[in-house]
Amino acid sequence: MGENVKVGDWVRSYGSGIWRVYRILELNDFDIPSQSYKPKTIVFSSRFVNDSYKRSFSTESCDSSFVYRLEPNEQNNLNSFIVNNSELVAKFDAYKPKSVDSIYNANVNIPASKSQAELEEILSTFQKLNLEELYRLLLESKIGSSGEKGWTAQFTSKNHECSEGKLVYSFAKILAF
Repeated sequence: MGENVKVGDWVRSYGSGIWRVYRILELNDFDIPSQSYKPKTIVFSSRFVNDSYKRSFSTESCDSSFVYRLEPNEQNNLNSFIVNNSELVAKFDAYKPKSVDSIYNANVNIPASKSQAELEEILSTFQKLNLEELYRLLLESKIGSSGEKGWTAQFTSKNHECSEGKLVYSFAKILAF
């Protein structure tokens, strides 16, 4: 992330176009391969215009390493565009960013004696867990799989919900393929 990026800044982000930052989330993220916590910054932004300066409202989140402030000449061009397009700016200011969920897909064993519905019922108790808790619970319950054959259990963190700097996930669904 470029130096001093803050809420309200106009930036370039992962997606093309010009974006305005509306939220920055500092996390202490659990890294499964290393079994350790690592700092991570997620930037949430709304796209104002595409690269051709055409209206292109949308919402995204991405790692801060993909986000940087506009170059001075680019910022000057945007400032001129804003002055000449006050109606579009008013519409953008009224735009409400969509909720952006974080998704964690876990490999799970295909149950030998249970149906998909029974597995979903068990996993439905996996609620409001940070990634380390979720990972450990999947392993302890012998549901988690490190093999390539299996199903995928999808967990979501609604709008990147956090507790104590960690994303909090809840079971969403089984992808049985």
